[in-house]
Amino acid sequence: MRGMNLGAIAPSPELARIALFLVIPLLLVALWRAPWRALMAEQERMSALGAAIAVLPLLWSMSPELAGGEKLHMLGMTTVTLMFGWQLAVFAGVAAGLILLLVGSWGLEGLAFNLLLTVVVPVLASTAVLLAANRLRRTNLFVYMLGVGFFGSMIALGASLWLGSIMLGTDLDHALVLLILFPEGFINGSVVSALAVFAPQLLRTYDDVRYLGRGS
Repeated sequence: MRGMNLGAIAPSPELARIALFLVIPLLLVALWRAPWRALMAEQERMSALGAAIAVLPLLWSMSPELAGGEKLHMLGMTTVTLMFGWQLAVFAGVAAGLILLLVGSWGLEGLAFNLLLTVVVPVLASTAVLLAANRLRRTNLFVYMLGVGFFGSMIALGASLWLGSIMLGTDLDHALVLLILFPEGFINGSVVSALAVFAPQLLRTYDDVRYLGRGS
């Protein structure tokens, strides 16, 4: 698994079943615990969620190919997680994956495996980084923007690549991994920073009191 060339992966039946066993329960929990009432009460957030579901398939489809045949694949799930929380992020990611399935970009046999690496792992990793940042005694806006947005997205993508390489039994090209991680961090960090400054109301995980030391 030298690159994140998802959609082209056809896992073995055993891996497909394992991925399905991991994805389905988490999706059900996410659907059950998602703040649907709060979402429906805010038209702006509903529109943002719809935009995220539309943009994610485009982002995942834009995979520039390198000379060796590897493809760079951005995820963007850290931004979605910070905007909506992990439950709605899982929902948005699965919906985006189903869109790619319907248009033929992803195969049915690899759907659960792709969702595991593209959605579940980065959402859980991003949430873990956010929780760790929130436990710091001293924190500020840069911890949220750079620590969670930038480095958190790099950790999320790295976790997906690492788990994928283990499950597929392949080696990672560490130079290529570093090449992929930086643009992932840059894109997510830039979007999260812009939202934190200009539209903090769209970041469900953002808190003025925690990061700026002031009331809303």
